[in-house]
Amino acid sequence: MFDFLKTSSKSSDTKKKDLVKEMLYWEDTSRFQGVFKDFFLVYQPEKKQFSLVSMLKVDGLNVDTLPVSEQEGLNEDFGVFLSQNVLYEPQITSKNVPVEIDEFVEAWGKSVENYRKMPGHNEALLQLKASYYYHYKNLASNMETSKKQHFVINSEPLTKESYDSLELSYQVLRDKTRTIRTALLAFLSKYDCQVESCTISEMKTVLIS
Repeated sequence: MFDFLKTSSKSSDTKKKDLVKEMLYWEDTSRFQGVFKDFFLVYQPEKKQFSLVSMLKVDGLNVDTLPVSEQEGLNEDFGVFLSQNVLYEPQITSKNVPVEIDEFVEAWGKSVENYRKMPGHNEALLQLKASYYYHYKNLASNMETSKKQHFVINSEPLTKESYDSLELSYQVLRDKTRTIRTALLAFLSKYDCQVESCTISEMKTVLIS
């Protein structure tokens, strides 16, 4: 999977050598060299080095709905976060992502059905509940709902092209990612914003798109 971990092409078998030369791997032409545990391994041609990459996803926050004093406080807290973690050089990017509401819709449907089975239920209220259920169901099927999602990208270079160096970089990046997550939660938790580690699938979607 990794260029520097591939079997050497040195072989007494000439045909095997020729075959190896002709084979073209996806990672040979891509920055993404593979996956190590829960991080991506990438190659940066401009720096001529390998690096491990991790990513945190942070819920979006509608700042316009906050009082001016809270907006100012949020900006100050974000500035403090950047200054305290400047040596880690986190990269921040944002994108609109669909809102997953399938579980919410299912729960709402069950509540409508349970209310319908109640003796002496209010028919007008039942119809109102049902109309909300079908509205939410249509939103989920049409993917009309989206939210702003922020991503904090962190990386750690490999000092050598070896497994030991890979493991060492992993340990450093894991601690770095935990520190940044804790710092983000310190000022975002009051707004009910979640900060979670991205899966490999989520990282691939963000980095390649």
